[in-house]
Formats: sequence, C-alpha cells, structure tokens
Amino acid sequence: MNGGEPRAEQAGSALAAIRARQAELARQHDVLGEADRALAEALTRAHTVMRDSVRRLDAIGAEIDGAVAGQDSLALDTPLGAREFQNFLLAKQREIATIVATAHELDRTKSAVLASLRAHYGESAG
Repeated sequence: MNGGEPRAEQAGSALAAIRARQAELARQHDVLGEADRALAEALTRAHTVMRDSVRRLDAIGAEIDGAVAGQDSLALDTPLGAREFQNFLLAKQREIATIVATAHELDRTKSAVLASLRAHYGESAG
C-alpha cells in the first residue's frame, strides 16, 4: 500500500466538497439574482402606480377646487344646478374610490410578492 493513496483520497474528497459548495453558492446566487429582479420590479411598479395615483388625485382635487371657485356660474341655488353639482361630486368620489381600490389591490399583490421574496432571502442566508 502506498502512503500517497490516503492523501489522494483526502484531496479528492476535499475537491468534491469544494465543488459541491461552489455549486450551492452558484444556486444561491441565481436565487438571489431572481429575487432581486422581482423586488426591483415590485418596487418600480408600486412607485409608478403611486405616482400615477397622486397625479390623478391632484387632478380630481383641482377639478373640485375649480368647481367650488366657479360655483356662482353653476346655479347651485336651483334644484337642477344643485343636482348637477351633486352628480359631479359623486362622480369624483367614484373616481377617488377606484384609485384607492387599485392602490389597495396593488398593495395586496405586492405584499404577497414581498413575502415570497423574504423566504428566498432567508433561504440564501443559511
């Protein structure tokens, strides 16, 4: 029996362990890369929707402010004028409710995405 054989086996085992660890690290890197892409997409989408929602709410606010400022020309002292203004305000309320509902749905779906990403980041830490 040659004294070099056990060392060769040890070196082979160590090399196999190193390769296995490298493969595991590469897999974790891929998982984190995909999680990073999903996180970036979720944040970009949420930011875009938030900006759009604020822009739309600002526009609605400006429309209401304009209507209130010009209420003398709306004939609010007549039943028809009051009803039309009420319908205008109800339409604006529906628009606001739609914006809020859309934001709420985005929050729900992106929260689920973030929860799944948390699991990926936690998995790679171990």
